Amino acid sequence: MTDLCRPTQKKYNLAVTVAMGKCMDAVVVEDEHTGKECIKYLKEQRLPPQTFIPLQSVRVKPIIERLRTFRGTAKLVFDVIQFDPVLEKAIIFAVGNTLVCDDLDEAKVLSWSGERHKVVTVDGILLTKSGTMTGGTSGGMEARSKQWDDKKIEGLKKNKERYEAELEKLGSIREMQLRESEASGKISGLEKKIQYAEIEKKSIEEKLVKLQQEKKIIKEEIGRVKPELEKLKNVIAKRGTEIQKLEKRINEIVDRIYKGFSESVGVQNIREYEENQLKAAQQMGEERLRLSNQLSKLKGQLDYEQKRDMESRITKLETTITSLENSLKQLQKEEADAKSVTEKASGDIGQWEEEVKEWKTKLEECEKEIQDWKKRSSAAATSISKLKRQLNSKEAQIEQLNSRKQEIVEKCELEQIVLPTISDPMDTESSRPVPYFDFSQLNRSHLQDMRPSEREKCELEFKKKMDALISEIERTAPNLKALDQYEALLEKEKLVTEEFEAARKEEKEIADKYNLVKQKRYELFMEAFNHISGNIDKIYKQLTKSGTHPLGGTAYLNLENEDDPFLHGIKYTAMPPTKRFRDMEQLSGGEKTVAALALLFSIHSYRPSPFFILDEVDAALDNLNVAKVAGFIRSKSCTGGRLNLDSDDGGSGFQSIVISLKDSFYDKAEALVGVYRDAERSCSRTLTFDLTKYRES
Repeated sequence: MTDLCRPTQKKYNLAVTVAMGKCMDAVVVEDEHTGKECIKYLKEQRLPPQTFIPLQSVRVKPIIERLRTFRGTAKLVFDVIQFDPVLEKAIIFAVGNTLVCDDLDEAKVLSWSGERHKVVTVDGILLTKSGTMTGGTSGGMEARSKQWDDKKIEGLKKNKERYEAELEKLGSIREMQLRESEASGKISGLEKKIQYAEIEKKSIEEKLVKLQQEKKIIKEEIGRVKPELEKLKNVIAKRGTEIQKLEKRINEIVDRIYKGFSESVGVQNIREYEENQLKAAQQMGEERLRLSNQLSKLKGQLDYEQKRDMESRITKLETTITSLENSLKQLQKEEADAKSVTEKASGDIGQWEEEVKEWKTKLEECEKEIQDWKKRSSAAATSISKLKRQLNSKEAQIEQLNSRKQEIVEKCELEQIVLPTISDPMDTESSRPVPYFDFSQLNRSHLQDMRPSEREKCELEFKKKMDALISEIERTAPNLKALDQYEALLEKEKLVTEEFEAARKEEKEIADKYNLVKQKRYELFMEAFNHISGNIDKIYKQLTKSGTHPLGGTAYLNLENEDDPFLHGIKYTAMPPTKRFRDMEQLSGGEKTVAALALLFSIHSYRPSPFFILDEVDAALDNLNVAKVAGFIRSKSCTGGRLNLDSDDGGSGFQSIVISLKDSFYDKAEALVGVYRDAERSCSRTLTFDLTKYRES
């Protein structure tokens, strides 16, 4: 049931758990046959018994609708549960017509006045129809009610793991940035092409508008010129008819003049003779010119062909044409591929941008949830420490009461007063039985809890009664030796009281001195801790920042117990750039080294030592981190540190002696000391070299 439904609000978790009772762990099955098969399997595997609810055959009472009309905070438990409508019969079977309300008074009215109902309060008190009431602190019920939250937490953890796996599949931020830069480059190229195309489109549209205007002007001109053209055509036709008439008349006159010559030549008229002769002469001249041109051309071609090789040139031209055609096809194919790749890249870029936005939102939600859980854990830790302090104060009060009880017992023994005692039924293994007083003889009013003022008043009454009884005893049976005994006891009491007061005074002085030392120790520790924790983040950022990550990493210190830090430890957390939160054990060797150096330098900033001796601290560092550490030490060394003593940069200047085998580290030193073996003397020798004179100004 816990997997199939959940309360609508967190405050109803305990109430729903109590209302369901044993049905909370029941298993919902489809039919009776499935339930029997499950029971058979449990028997075969010898597993504990389990309750099964078959949806098809389970019998349930319907919900009483008028219960939903009650005033106040009363609601049906059925209405404060979220579930799939298919599971309605199972939920009704588990909770029935049980009501839930906020306080016990309202539950009593609903359950026991008039018609009786089964009611449960939000703090887990159950009132049945028979008149019984079940409640109180029940760790089991509260633990079972936490299953609703545990289910939600498990879901959140699974989502977190799934998101982390998907983030790992996406690759590092560097790869995403490279992909994004490539895609942005392609996008910018395509955008430029689009801009050029739009500019060309605008120019073409402008040309088209101009051409349309010219077309319109030409049409208007044509419409204006057309009637004039018709007039001119009519005039030309008239002139043509007149010319034809004149030519006909001229031809008749000429024919009459050359009639005899035409008959002798054998033609109809002189015009036919002129046309035939002129045509023949023109044809002869044209043929002669054509033949002469052709002859000269053939001679030139003959000379040219005799001088050069035509076959090799033809072959070369054919191969050139073939290669040009192939390259043209290849270029067309590449152009088509480039277009398809561009379209695909633009689609992929949009999809990647959407995915990146989704993952950013999911990452922000996860970080918010992690921060919420951190706040809850810190609040729980503070509440636990508060309860511990209350427990310690109660224990101190119990010790004071025990000491007072012991004083009263000793005083009664001195005064020979017999107190009524009985054996402690809970003390079975103690070799020395502790007296357990019998208070049954006291009045009922004395047995009840009283305030301190009432208790003092009662003590005064008892003292008065005791004094009256003592005086009555002295009057009835005086003891002649009682005065001597009393004086002896007074002397003894005086000595014991003086010793006790001296011991108490000495104990108070020692306790005051101890508390002063303890408070001073706490103040000195917190002063050092606050200074170191305030500087460690600045120093860690200086050791990890770079051009790609100008802000650097993050480091901080946390006390596991802020009230008494000496009872527990200190948690050191370091997060390198682009890395999420991890324990110190999960960092690499180089990252641990940088974190350790940051802690060392921050401790030194509180109480600077005369100098450092660093023995191959760069062994686990790569070249980039070696350069960062060397630069930091150089900036804090004698010359660089004196310039930064007054600046709030996370540390003061210091001197350091560094043992290193990497030239990128020791080339930033002020002096070099080399150690070598002297074979002649069978000993080690040193060489020193001052580098300050070679530094750039």
